[in-house]
Amino acid sequence: MVGDPRASSLHDDSDDTPHLGVSQPISIVRPDEKDLRLTSELISCLNSYDLIETHQELETRIEVLRKVNKIVKDWVQKVSEQKFAHLPKEQYADVGGKLFTFGSYRLGVHTRGADIDSLAVAPRHVEKSDFFGLFYDMLKADPNVTDLHSVEDAFVPVIKLMYSNIELDILFARLALKGISDDQELTDDMLLKNLDVTSIRSLNGCRVADQILRLVPRQKEFSLTLRAIKLWAKNHGIYSNKLGFLGGVSWAILVARTCQLYPNATASRLVLKFFFIFSSWTWPHPVLLKNMETERPDISNLLDMVWDPRTKPGDRYHLMPILTPAFPEQNSTFNVTNSTRTILVNELKEGLEICKEISDHGASWTRLFEEVNFFSRYKHFISLLCAAPTEEEHLIYSGFVESKIRHLVGSFERNQCINIAHINPRQYKPIPTAQFDLGYESPVCTLWFLGLEFDKASVKNLDLTTEIANFQKTLANHSATMKNYTENMKVELTYVRRTELYHWLPKAELRRGRTAVRRSQVTSSTSTNGTPARTAANGVARTRTLSNASPSASQENLPGTSAEVPSTSAASSSTSGGLSRVDSMSHEAALETAMAIENTDAALIEALSQADADEEAKSSTVPLAAEPDSSEVPSSPDGAAHQSARKHAASEWVETSQDENLDDLTDGPTTKPDRLCRSGHSHGWQLMENGRLNFEFKFSSENLFRATLIHADTYCVPFVIIHA
Repeated sequence: MVGDPRASSLHDDSDDTPHLGVSQPISIVRPDEKDLRLTSELISCLNSYDLIETHQELETRIEVLRKVNKIVKDWVQKVSEQKFAHLPKEQYADVGGKLFTFGSYRLGVHTRGADIDSLAVAPRHVEKSDFFGLFYDMLKADPNVTDLHSVEDAFVPVIKLMYSNIELDILFARLALKGISDDQELTDDMLLKNLDVTSIRSLNGCRVADQILRLVPRQKEFSLTLRAIKLWAKNHGIYSNKLGFLGGVSWAILVARTCQLYPNATASRLVLKFFFIFSSWTWPHPVLLKNMETERPDISNLLDMVWDPRTKPGDRYHLMPILTPAFPEQNSTFNVTNSTRTILVNELKEGLEICKEISDHGASWTRLFEEVNFFSRYKHFISLLCAAPTEEEHLIYSGFVESKIRHLVGSFERNQCINIAHINPRQYKPIPTAQFDLGYESPVCTLWFLGLEFDKASVKNLDLTTEIANFQKTLANHSATMKNYTENMKVELTYVRRTELYHWLPKAELRRGRTAVRRSQVTSSTSTNGTPARTAANGVARTRTLSNASPSASQENLPGTSAEVPSTSAASSSTSGGLSRVDSMSHEAALETAMAIENTDAALIEALSQADADEEAKSSTVPLAAEPDSSEVPSSPDGAAHQSARKHAASEWVETSQDENLDDLTDGPTTKPDRLCRSGHSHGWQLMENGRLNFEFKFSSENLFRATLIHADTYCVPFVIIHA
């Protein structure tokens, strides 16, 4: 149970307020009765989630760490005996070895069932090969160890295991010392001298955790606030360093900075101020807990590892730099992408709004911690299936694949037709009835889902073949260096519409959590006449694929996924029956025109009536042609200004699914065509609307055809695609 806030937050004028960090505090006001009441309510809310371990569970963790620490000592002793067999035993009898902890366990904010991040420190004669060799074998021989696997080629190599049902991640570092005593500390920067880069990275976790605890004014308030923020981040799907969000260290640094700026505040006020500060933070301005050390002549060789955009061009591209407080200071959020930054900022803004309601209007803390349904955020998804024949192989390969997903997200972001590529950190198991053509029976599978938000103003025919092929190539190149890789370890990517998710996941998962808040993100661009043309950035366009999106068709969707969406001109819908402008003008001009006519029903009706009158006689006799002559295109109400535009837009190459349904092609109320007529040509269609011919299609292959636009300057239903 989390303790009573009054134990450490009552008015206390006996000591000075601690001033820590790179600036003076924003406020040193001490808590009032309201703050204490809200903090008590926060504690009660956190306790209701059953996150805190019992005393017995804490004792179990301590016992597990004690046993693993003994294995570390025995391992170092055995390595010493092998390498110094020619020396008297007395010379290597006290070489020692020690297991350190870091992460949430070291910070005192771990939850029930959470893993323990640990570091095995050995003297200088013990090498990395010994860690992944003899130490791994000793763990494997222990009957308490299960789910043991190593990741040697990771950025920070690690051994993962379950010891007596407690999950552990064990890193390795060796110090330039003859022996490691039981009272060995890692705070001295000189310990890093002459160490390899991998050991420095491994040591960084423990050193950062120790520094954070030293740099917060009141550890009890820090721990309680961090527990609340971590629960909020996990339930909102933004807790994962691997996938481009923020990991535990990054969240801890942000909370620690909040504590520095409000050193006397209770946890309830710190939570509010956390969202207040970082929802409006001017990224990429870095977050620091202490001043950086830019001059260290005693260990000058390590200055190259310090984050410094002034001298390192690569550091200038970091989007949300949150710097670790231990030397060498590094960015803990280098995986953040444009999409994840946008998502993080939006979630922080929503968190601020909820906290204001809690503080000002008495709302419950449960509103802040409600789990959000990821699938309510988007209409279009890419499913990523990771499969292997056995549990052991899957355990190894799924961790590898997860570490590479951010490359796929980055690739999607570079596609100008995609506004947001949002990977869900949650892993899913497919329903038993899902079928996958993997070449072997009973695969062990994990699913990730990536939500896509399209730019309606620029997307026409979205082809993701290149992005997916590049991701598959990245996986193949890195898989070749994996120690335990086999050809049966496979990854399949498939486009899935929201309405088809039930083919993959149980309905309980699809309904889990509250509906996400759709924030209106409006960007402005100036039109030719100086009027701002506004577009909704988070509107999602309707898409289609070449093959079915069921699990059994996953291989047919690769190597690429193609989706069809409304054309550029259909980006701005009017209020009259969902009608949209369809022409080949630039995005800005099309939006400007649509917005200008959007509220002018009379002008819209006049344009349609004029077009109907001009083409009524030709509605059933227009020949099927590759491209109509511009002289045959009837004049528009706007005169000859659109003649060149109509000619340029006369043909578009599009793709369609074999199972399209006309009612499924639009998201809102639309004007349906009067009839769908088969043209005289055996391989074409004509689209009739209001007694006139608007489109005709000529097939060039089974799935590809030429769409001929007859009326480039009239209004019709959002650009519909019809198959034979």
